[in-house]
Amino acid sequence: MKFYIIYLFCFFSFLGIAQSSFQNDSVPYNQINLLNSEYKDFVSLKNKIYAISQNNDLIEFDIKKVGFKLIKNNITAIAKKSNDELVFGSKDGKIFTLNKKQKVKQIEKIDAEIFSILINSKDEYVIYSNKSIYYNRKDYIPKKETNFYGKVRAKYTGKQLIEPDYIYLDRMNFIWFAYDEGEWGGNVCYFDLNKKEFIYDDWLRLDDEVKYKDRNEYFIKLKEKFQEKIKVTEKDTIYKYPYNLSISSVTKGVAYDKMNNLYISSSGGYNLYYQNTKGFNYFVDGTLVKISEKEKDYFKSCFDEKFLIKEKYKEAFGESQFSELKNKKDLRELRESILTENEIDVLGPIAFNRFDNKIYMYSSKGFFMLNNLDCNFTKEFIFKPNVICKVQYETDHCIHRNMVKFEFINEKEIIFLTKNNGIGYYNGESIKYFR
Repeated sequence: MKFYIIYLFCFFSFLGIAQSSFQNDSVPYNQINLLNSEYKDFVSLKNKIYAISQNNDLIEFDIKKVGFKLIKNNITAIAKKSNDELVFGSKDGKIFTLNKKQKVKQIEKIDAEIFSILINSKDEYVIYSNKSIYYNRKDYIPKKETNFYGKVRAKYTGKQLIEPDYIYLDRMNFIWFAYDEGEWGGNVCYFDLNKKEFIYDDWLRLDDEVKYKDRNEYFIKLKEKFQEKIKVTEKDTIYKYPYNLSISSVTKGVAYDKMNNLYISSSGGYNLYYQNTKGFNYFVDGTLVKISEKEKDYFKSCFDEKFLIKEKYKEAFGESQFSELKNKKDLRELRESILTENEIDVLGPIAFNRFDNKIYMYSSKGFFMLNNLDCNFTKEFIFKPNVICKVQYETDHCIHRNMVKFEFINEKEIIFLTKNNGIGYYNGESIKYFR
């Protein structure tokens, strides 16, 4: 099929700068107005940012300069190859590349609305659309009445595929589709690019209606049923990837370290909530998972659900089930005495900093560097950006939801995407917000 090339470059002048500064661990910032828009996604190439606006305009701007350039309209997804070539797709199914010479070229068209573009280890692009997974000019379509077509309230009966709450292509060539269904839980589905197979449920389990004497009997039966997926070694029980590895439907971020360990941040699976008689809230929500390969294709996961809890709160909140305070009245009095202000900390995305080989996280408290011994994580505070909530009653709870993703462009400089402040650039001392 023959395709024609479409490209149009426009330059718009800088519109204005507002400056302010905040205390309480926040850092000074400048507000730079470009499109006066929020953004859906971005990729970075050194100082240049390529961002998709809420109106599906793909623009380019330089974090060190003023102004921006319109690359293409009607763009819904973007990704970056290892050679820094960009691949992006439109709402009407057109697929484009942008090379180092700033040439836009249409390379393909599919009959679908493009949701996401992913790049595998071979620098091949994978398209997820409302009709299929499109890979190497072939369509792969999941079976009906699965999470791909809807959530609980829609009863999975949709006729087109839906966007997941989180999508990720890992180094094992599995695409993750995480569907958060709130109070109904959720699910994670996969597509194996190597085998061209879908996995609709990664949790190995037996018939829920059958009763077993104890956990030991259950595991013996489970291992008998899934012999090719479960191994018991001298030290560990390990699983064929990606089964039983605690990958969550409320995944917020994924990162590999230099040793190829996989880290996942999630919320919703674990939380502690308490409100005292004076109206102060205690709310902690977040889990960090570490997945390590033990044998070829076999992995083990561990997780930490309590690393967000401050030491002074652990007896009264995080570790109360092991506390010597067995009397509920004594425990309540202890909680009332230490909770004298709102204590809110909810985990958001994570990222690997290849310049210092550390994992970083974002939570309601700000950005942190993570350290871990196995799965006992500790965190070191870096800075707290000022990010806003547009709904007043969410003031204490929505800060984490405002941060979508972040990445490092050198050891101390971070580019981050928010929902209400546009795209942020932290240079180690102050922040520029581009909207």
